[in-house]
Amino acid sequence: MKMAAKNNKSNSKASTKGKGTRTIRLEHITKIEGHAKLNVLVENNRLTKVDLDVFESARFFESLVLCRRYDDISPLTSRICGICSPSHSITSLMATEDAFNIKVSEQTNTLRDLLLYASVFQNHVLHLYMLALPDYLGFDSAIAMASKHKDVVLRALNLKKLGNELVTVVGGREIHPFTSIIGGFSKVPEKEKVDDILKKFKAMRKDAEATVDLFLKLKYPKLERKESQAFAFINDKHSFYRGKINCKGEVCYSEKDYENVFEEHIQQGSSAKFVLYKGKPFFNGALARLIINGDSLSAGAKRYLDRIDFKNPFHNNAAQAIEVLHSFDRIIEILEKPNFHDEDPVEYKVQAGRGVAYTEAPRGLLVHDYTYDNTGHLMKANIITPTAQNLKQMEEDLKIMIPPMLNRPESVIKRQIEMLIRAYDPCFSCSAHFLDLKITRK
Repeated sequence: MKMAAKNNKSNSKASTKGKGTRTIRLEHITKIEGHAKLNVLVENNRLTKVDLDVFESARFFESLVLCRRYDDISPLTSRICGICSPSHSITSLMATEDAFNIKVSEQTNTLRDLLLYASVFQNHVLHLYMLALPDYLGFDSAIAMASKHKDVVLRALNLKKLGNELVTVVGGREIHPFTSIIGGFSKVPEKEKVDDILKKFKAMRKDAEATVDLFLKLKYPKLERKESQAFAFINDKHSFYRGKINCKGEVCYSEKDYENVFEEHIQQGSSAKFVLYKGKPFFNGALARLIINGDSLSAGAKRYLDRIDFKNPFHNNAAQAIEVLHSFDRIIEILEKPNFHDEDPVEYKVQAGRGVAYTEAPRGLLVHDYTYDNTGHLMKANIITPTAQNLKQMEEDLKIMIPPMLNRPESVIKRQIEMLIRAYDPCFSCSAHFLDLKITRK
């Protein structure tokens, strides 16, 4: 589960091994989800190698769901991530429904849309305020930051609380929602609770605007990314629930065709998948969504678009802030005309088949791919997370950023590397530590 990082100082060790060779190891750095290390090789003051290695223990979720019944899959895959549990839960349900040819009602689509708006904006709030912002305000952690910026931290906590409340109203509880099931919802939100939370969203919209203002005023490091491909849904509401997968302004592949264009592989020394598109790195997430689908933002959020530097990956932070405001506007729009009513889930027949589903999780495109036998037991599963799709692009961005800094102090290089990786809001696991940095100079 995503949580604010502890205020731990980074440990570093430096050693010189022979003439012209220097090795620096940073053992423990906070404010990123998961464990990873970065190996940087510098020869004759030239950057020759950048390797981002993820050394989280394998979690085997794809294996754990094998041979399970179809109605066990969504509750299990929801546990992949606490903060993104609605994204995994709904994507899983959609994959199963695709396999069984189930078409859900528009009310079900609307309620799932609400769940994902809530999931995305509360994740963005937590990442922006608790993990990214301390860097820009000169603090080691959000706890330290609170001493001088109490109002900012309280705003973040209140926004996060509001997101949790909406997930509870729609999904039944804050984490791992259970009311969304195959074919529909087991329970719809009560009118009194809908009316109450609508009032809260209207009252706190000013806090969403303040979030955008804050993160657009920050002084981001300058970095111009080389040509790269942005992947995101394109739709008319900037929805995280349904859309066509788009890259470079056109639909780039159909849902079930991803295996023919994606290359998934494990790098030596890493336990995470690295994903390429037709042999090349690409990126997704908030910045990619604004590049591809920015025109579909709410009017209030769209007016900030011209202040985004779309070639600078650090601006993913500002893009997330804009999506917080957009999510507020869409949630208010939906809740103002709810007309939610009791309805039975769609009836369906269990059958053999393959189902593939995508949603936009907070960090980007999330893929669930299931194959069932005729008794409804899962025979094959593939789950591709946004972070796996972003890893190679992170390496490419680091190759651009590091060379101009090679003559600067190691502490400066380390800090800039952390801030860049943090801008992607990666989820290497459900903990809050990131980087073991090793720079070797020859």
